[in-house]
Formats: sequence, C-alpha cells, structure tokens
Amino acid sequence: MPKVRRTVRLSEAQRRIALSAGGEAGARLAACLAMPVSGDTLLRLIRAAPLPVMPTPRVIGIDDWSWRRGQRHGTIIADLERNRPIDLLPDRHAETVAA
Repeated sequence: MPKVRRTVRLSEAQRRIALSAGGEAGARLAACLAMPVSGDTLLRLIRAAPLPVMPTPRVIGIDDWSWRRGQRHGTIIADLERNRPIDLLPDRHAETVAA
C-alpha cells in the first residue's frame, strides 16, 4: 500500500490518541479501536501538530530542582496563572536565567 491516504478525521483521532497515550501504547490502543497505526507514525503526528498559541505570561515563578539527588541541578520557569512550565534550564546560574 505505497500510496495510502488518511482522512482528516482519522488523522485527528490518531493525533489525540498519540498525545494522550504516546507511541507504542497509543498504537496498541488504536489497534483496539480499529484504527491500526504504528507507534512511529503516532510520534510523527505529535511532532507535526501545531503548537498552541500561548499568551505572554504575566506572573512567572523560577525554582531550582535536582536532575538526580545531590548531583546536578536545573532551573524551571513556570507560568503561575496557568500552572504550566515555560522552560527547563540545564543549570541554576543567574546568567542562564538572564539569557
């Protein structure tokens, strides 16, 4: 089936499955729902999905956290009004946050 096409409705249903369950787990769920698809295709659908437009945050919070207990630390920047992470920084230096 080299020229298989997918309807918009099927594509949206598979994208919703992919966003909620992930790759291989989503593929198993889709097969149970008679919409067989590979885990790689589901991941491709996630990457192709447009990012939602988010308004500029008014209230942000900055906190540090540990990648591994006592080993490496990072910084998280969060939108406190919407309770959503904005960015994860690889260290906890002020220069990184300023950039």
